Amino acid sequence: MSAPLPLEQQLLLPAERRLEAFVQTRRMGGVAERRIQAIEAVAARLGGFDLLEYHAAFGIDTIEPWEALDDTAGAILDLIKNAPMHPSLALAALARERLSTQDQRKAGAHYTDFRLAAFLGGKVAALNRDRRPVIDPAAGSGILLVATAVATCGSDRKETARFLADRVVAADLSAEALRGARLSLASLTGDLGAVRSMTSAWYVGDSLLRPADEWLAGAPTGFGSVIGNPPWEKLKVHRHEEALANGQVRHYGAAHTVGETPDLFRRQDEVREYARSVAGRMQVGGGEVDLFAGFTQLMMELAEGGGMAALLPAGLIRSRGTEELRRRLLDRYDRVGITIFDNRARFFAIDTRFKFLAVTGEARTGRRVAGRIALEHGIGLDDRCSVGETTEVPVTTLRGLRPDMTVPEVKDAAEWRLYLKMAKRGVDWQTPGDVWYPEFCREVDMTRERRHFLEQRAKNTLPLVEGRMVHQHRFGAKSYVHGTGRKAIWDAAPLGSASVRPQFWIDPVHLSGASRTRARTVRAAFCDIAGQTNERSMLAAVVPAGAACGNKVPTVLFPNSPGEDALHLWCGMVNSMAFDWLLRRVLTTTVNYFLLQSVPLPPITPGSLPARRIIDAAKRIVAADVSGSADAPSIIATARRDIDLICLRAYGLDGNDLELIARDFPSIDRSQPALPGERRSTVTVDFLLAALPGRQRVRAGQRNAEAERIGAVAYVPSQVELDREASSANHTAQS
Repeated sequence: MSAPLPLEQQLLLPAERRLEAFVQTRRMGGVAERRIQAIEAVAARLGGFDLLEYHAAFGIDTIEPWEALDDTAGAILDLIKNAPMHPSLALAALARERLSTQDQRKAGAHYTDFRLAAFLGGKVAALNRDRRPVIDPAAGSGILLVATAVATCGSDRKETARFLADRVVAADLSAEALRGARLSLASLTGDLGAVRSMTSAWYVGDSLLRPADEWLAGAPTGFGSVIGNPPWEKLKVHRHEEALANGQVRHYGAAHTVGETPDLFRRQDEVREYARSVAGRMQVGGGEVDLFAGFTQLMMELAEGGGMAALLPAGLIRSRGTEELRRRLLDRYDRVGITIFDNRARFFAIDTRFKFLAVTGEARTGRRVAGRIALEHGIGLDDRCSVGETTEVPVTTLRGLRPDMTVPEVKDAAEWRLYLKMAKRGVDWQTPGDVWYPEFCREVDMTRERRHFLEQRAKNTLPLVEGRMVHQHRFGAKSYVHGTGRKAIWDAAPLGSASVRPQFWIDPVHLSGASRTRARTVRAAFCDIAGQTNERSMLAAVVPAGAACGNKVPTVLFPNSPGEDALHLWCGMVNSMAFDWLLRRVLTTTVNYFLLQSVPLPPITPGSLPARRIIDAAKRIVAADVSGSADAPSIIATARRDIDLICLRAYGLDGNDLELIARDFPSIDRSQPALPGERRSTVTVDFLLAALPGRQRVRAGQRNAEAERIGAVAYVPSQVELDREASSANHTAQS
């Protein structure tokens, strides 16, 4: 997974270098103190106040002659003004604590990008029209409060001073972070009295454990709005992260050595005790505690009678563990705004596919109105955030479709109508009496059981199936070559040449009784590592007896629909493009049981004619994939088309609906040749449309014939061609 350089960091790099040059002169004071005083000098220039008076007001010993600090400030300010952001937002970014990558991960700290800050600050200004006090309970260096002040007061410095003095409250665990917040906000005004008044109500400490009544001491009339980008981490100790923090050099997935994390158990005990305290204070349920859940609950408490705006992970609208929090949020506010972002605009130094939310809540009016969710998709431009069409989702409708209140990610009204049609027509499979009620099993824990793995086959051992070995209808989609963890090299098997060549083998004596029984049984399985932007998200296959599946390949049996035919039928339905589209509406990065079962299956009854046709097609795919035949790709394409057509009809969909679904799968056919004058192939969708009644049929048939003439084949996973090219390059480099 790629972790890009954040755009904000790139834009501020010239200012950062000038600041670092000053810090490294090392005349007086430590590195951190020299850095923060240089930024305070920039704030003095921006705000128009005297730096020495500022230092005297807050008990700071000036470490350099004023002239040296001011000269540095002038140079930095010139560089900041070249960046496409408000200079006070730039100061807040520069004033952040310099935490290591590991410390940031432990804290769950994803520093707020200036574009997101301006976006959320604008939301708060709109929510808080009466200009009541605003608070950020995890303020850091104050970038969200700066953005709120700018959006609320504009360039009116007198109004800004009044707003800061009486209506801006910050809290954070770190006094140094709040020092950054103070200078950032001070840069908006020359009134040091207003800055002193503002900071008198600030709090240094753990916001989650602070008694509720103490918060209102700084705002007797309550807060008009609460804003925040709270920590996103779960309260748990990750063995891999702990090893890195202790100086180990390792990659994710590498085997752990005995004694490599000597403080692991102590840290786990500390975190568990803190989690219990947070859960008790914030009433955020049992199990692993998400810090963001605790802060969201706190923000709703502080915003009693007011609104809130927060940056939160997408788990808020997806996770089973946040169901109660979702209900509280939707019950508290008349209108909840949810803007969905991903990280392609480089907001954070994390995977570009990572999704997160800007969530707002508007205070209830005196009269009771039906709650609504305003769903938007946001994108990051070079200087701001932009949003697309707003889709209104009535809370009562959502409750009827999804009792857990998870929110489907639809981009516009057309997708919402399509989702409604499919969800109402589909079949629930979440209760024990349902035909498709599943019996899931994770057979082998790839971390805990690692000591039992063998790298060479031995007598009576079973191949250990990993996620990349399973694809749609394919068991043995990839073969292990060499390497470990995320650095392992695997070869993709061409269609027609699937084979099982695992990285590890395991003796069945090391399996639990239930897993040992499973390993002797034909069952369905799926890869649970997925994503909305992958070529396909649901990857399910029938696994034969005589193999054990790792924990990233959960296996499935159906007690109410026994037999191998039911496994092929289920795999056919969940691998269909229609079901995959529904799944992608609620998916983040993992196909967990909770989310998977929440997606309605196509209404196809076992034993019916459509069911028998799917089973026949699925078996043709499996047979062709191990046949070694040159005709395997075309046989598989025809069988997969047959399955997709049956599932589309079962959901009540037509060609127009398929075109809408297809836009969610832009990576399909990327390894196939495109038609002349076009950027990418659409052979799979054309192959399907040519068989569906409707206006698209004739044109799609013509396009499909043209695609076949230039060698394009439908339903060929791109990894088959792309991975073979990459693998060939790797082998050449190593030879």
